[in-house]
Amino acid sequence: MKTKLKWGREDIFLSIPDKNVLAVLEPSGGEPVADLAAEVAGLVKRPTAGPSLEEIVSTHKPETAAIIVNDMTRSTPTAEMLPPLLEELERLGVPSSGIAIVVATGTHRPMSDNETRQTVGDAVFSKYRVENHDCDSPDLVDMGTLSTGNRLMINRTVAEADLRLAIGEVLLHYYAGFAGGRKSILPGVAGRETVMTNHRMMTAPGVGIGIVDGNVLSEEMVEAVRDFCPLHFILNCVSDSSKHIVRVVGGHWYDAWREGIVTFRKFNFAPIAKKADVVFLSAGGFPKDINMYQAHKALYMASRAVRPGGTLVFFAELAEGYGHKVFEEWAKRRLGIDGAIEAFEADFRFGAHKLYYLARLAKECTILLYSRSGREDSELMFCEKAESLADILPSLAEKYGENFTSYVIPQGGIVLPMEDA
Repeated sequence: MKTKLKWGREDIFLSIPDKNVLAVLEPSGGEPVADLAAEVAGLVKRPTAGPSLEEIVSTHKPETAAIIVNDMTRSTPTAEMLPPLLEELERLGVPSSGIAIVVATGTHRPMSDNETRQTVGDAVFSKYRVENHDCDSPDLVDMGTLSTGNRLMINRTVAEADLRLAIGEVLLHYYAGFAGGRKSILPGVAGRETVMTNHRMMTAPGVGIGIVDGNVLSEEMVEAVRDFCPLHFILNCVSDSSKHIVRVVGGHWYDAWREGIVTFRKFNFAPIAKKADVVFLSAGGFPKDINMYQAHKALYMASRAVRPGGTLVFFAELAEGYGHKVFEEWAKRRLGIDGAIEAFEADFRFGAHKLYYLARLAKECTILLYSRSGREDSELMFCEKAESLADILPSLAEKYGENFTSYVIPQGGIVLPMEDA
């Protein structure tokens, strides 16, 4: 079969014998939500789970409300989702002067006024108080100590609000398993040390992409909301692999979010009968493969489909190389696979986690990288450099035999292979 894969702004073509291809893994698409504002307006009255917003307001009688929204690193259509929510709050008697919109920057940089205006929409930006969370602010509120020993420091506007709401998105996440729900609080509006202490658990057993049950890192986030800083109502959108919003869930912060995960799995997981000798994958082209820091997500997800000792053939242009200062610094320390794992587990450093993940993956399989990165940089990222397309198939046949098995994943960052139980 002739397969087309994105590589930067180009297309590359591979001719793989049909006998070697178990399947091309692409998730199924869904029917886009026709009217997002109308969907939100309906959910605040008839939520997916839990009481309606009217019931919540009647119980709490809030004078102030904080609405937590995602920053520009997420594709959440906040500007479309906010107006019907705000309209309902005001209809229920919450004054606009008491409503604040807090951008959940986590430990990211604050957004500019122009970026914030684009995120929430012109009308909302002009009428309501909008603030960027500052994880290093001196006036964060100490909400108490979690069962893990982590001290929960939270944005003051959020902590002191009578009513806390969140607009987010159910997405795959490296170590939280899934974004959405509880993540609007931790890490969204938490202090830097709270976030970093939470993220240090990324090396714990059971922590991984698409996993929430038994994931201690996610469970700490759940505890933060359940027992310390409750969210009273959420709205989370769910997209398919084409980034069409196929559902919005709303209501109870945990139950509605879990229902969103069920929907996400339906449209973004690709079932496989067994793992293969080889996985051919693209990060999805520009901008997803602009550097390894961005492209690595595709590699990490696709690794679910390759057997121990197999090979991931990764097509990513990497025009900007590493893509993160700390990642590059750690790679150039030349620690080796075991050394990188040991160093990271002893000294958690955000950015270095990409090298840690690459090292763990390289212990399990070969990463054959076709990119603009040179041989030395490829090796520092624990990859073997593929010098030419023509050499790839013969080398695999030599390694695994003429009848090697493989999967092809054209969009590595948006499909998660899952082996049938």
